[in-house]
Amino acid sequence: MVRTFTQFGAILAMAVFFIACGNNAVQQQPPTVATQSQQENLTEEPLPEDEYWAKDNFDLQRVGPVLRRSRNIEEFERYLNDDDGINNLDLNGDGYADYISVDEFDYGDDPNQRGLSLYSRFGPDMIQEIARVLFYRDQPNYPGSRVLLYGNEEIYGDDQYYETNWLDQTVGLVSNIFGDRGDRYRSPYYYDNYPDWYDPYYIVETPVYRTRVERLYPEPVFVYTAAPAYLDRITIRSPHDGQWIEQVHAKLKKPKREQEAFLRENPVPPARGRRDRADGPGFSEDAPGQRKKVEGEQRAHPDRGNPNKPDKADKVDKNQGGPPARVEPGPPRDNPGRANGNPNKPDKQVKADFPNKGGGNGKGGNNGTGGGGGKGKGKP
Repeated sequence: MVRTFTQFGAILAMAVFFIACGNNAVQQQPPTVATQSQQENLTEEPLPEDEYWAKDNFDLQRVGPVLRRSRNIEEFERYLNDDDGINNLDLNGDGYADYISVDEFDYGDDPNQRGLSLYSRFGPDMIQEIARVLFYRDQPNYPGSRVLLYGNEEIYGDDQYYETNWLDQTVGLVSNIFGDRGDRYRSPYYYDNYPDWYDPYYIVETPVYRTRVERLYPEPVFVYTAAPAYLDRITIRSPHDGQWIEQVHAKLKKPKREQEAFLRENPVPPARGRRDRADGPGFSEDAPGQRKKVEGEQRAHPDRGNPNKPDKADKVDKNQGGPPARVEPGPPRDNPGRANGNPNKPDKQVKADFPNKGGGNGKGGNNGTGGGGGKGKGKP
């Protein structure tokens, strides 16, 4: 009996011990709280869907339809920079789309090869090439050419090519680039030195951009290829071959070590969030190319603008040789000598007798000088 009670007591003591240990373990378990470093990572590290990739904001494949609709290189550059087009690229992180310039390859005397370099310039020695467009003819007598789009490897990665065959087609830009034009085209425009028709515009979120370009060009005319058949026949080189900038505020597919280090040390772009502001470029903070001019400051390129567009001096000269054209010739008014206005100013009837005013001496059309009746209704 004594032995039985002893065994029962030992078992009871062991049970009490294990229960006490279990309760102590539950009480000592630390709460699940993120450390300070984890909290910083949660607030500072962007989610994958929030990352801004350069390759996703300039649709290389859809450069093809823009090429097809362009009649020359200047027009192609203008279409690339349309504020509702295919460019949503922001490499410097200022919240505005980068202006994309176009330079033509030097092709020497070769009749079958042409090339265009698409790039962004942020300073004299700060050029990032974005893509190249290569044109190749098997024979000079073809009306068109084969066309190959080649994405910059830092932005798009290795072997990113899109091609099409327009050999038997007449395409405006292809005819222009293979024609006898004299000098090679070199864009005079870059960051903060824009053409008159261009206004800096905010980028949009990448999904919004994707919806936009797919609506604009639902069926791209270029197809992807990893190994273009005629690439080894292209011997001309891009004028911006090997040029890249270190300070890129966008994810790159194959960055240089310097670019990767810069983005790691500067994970937050300086002003990309400004696209959500209520005001626009040139308000509380001036947009690139719209900064307030300091008194006495002269622009580096005061004659920038469309090189084919008459300058303002020419526009003023249109009215020389006669008085303002809005005066209509006709019978004298009932009160030609009424006493209002400038008493020393000739009345309307005298004005109608000035030379080059009506009478068939004027020139009609879009230049705005009318024929027979004075100034016409041409385009402003």
